Amino acid sequence: MTKEERIRKYGEVFTPPKVVSDMCDMLEHESPGAFEPSKTFLEPTCGDGAFVVEILRRKFKRCKCRQDFTTALKSVYGLEIQPDNVAACIDNVKVLCVEYFKPTKAEVEIINDHIIMCDALKVMRMMADENLQSG
Repeated sequence: MTKEERIRKYGEVFTPPKVVSDMCDMLEHESPGAFEPSKTFLEPTCGDGAFVVEILRRKFKRCKCRQDFTTALKSVYGLEIQPDNVAACIDNVKVLCVEYFKPTKAEVEIINDHIIMCDALKVMRMMADENLQSG
C-alpha cells in the first residue's frame, strides 16, 4: 500500500519530531511532574512511536534507578492499527531503552505487551458501551 493509500484509508499522518517535542514541552509546562516515571500515558494512535518514545525519553531522564526505569516502561501504552507501525514503535522503544538501561527479558515483554495492535476507535466505543450498560 502506498503512502497516499494509507493516508486515505487510515488517515495515517505522522507528527513531525519538532511538533512532538513542542507538545511535550507544553504539557510539562502546564503540568509539572507529568513525566515522572509512574505517570500513565496512553497514545491511541501511536504510529511508529514518536510520542511514545519522546514521553519515555523524558521519563527515563528522571529515573534514578533500574526500578524507576521499569516503572516508566510499565506506565506507557501505545495502540496502533497498522502491524508495521506496531513493529517500528516497539523497535524504536527498544533502541531508546538501550541509551539508559539494556532492557531485561521481562522489560522487553513489557514493551511488547504495552504496544498493541488494535483499532483504538473500536476499543473506545466498546468501553463507552460497557460504561453505559453498567451505569
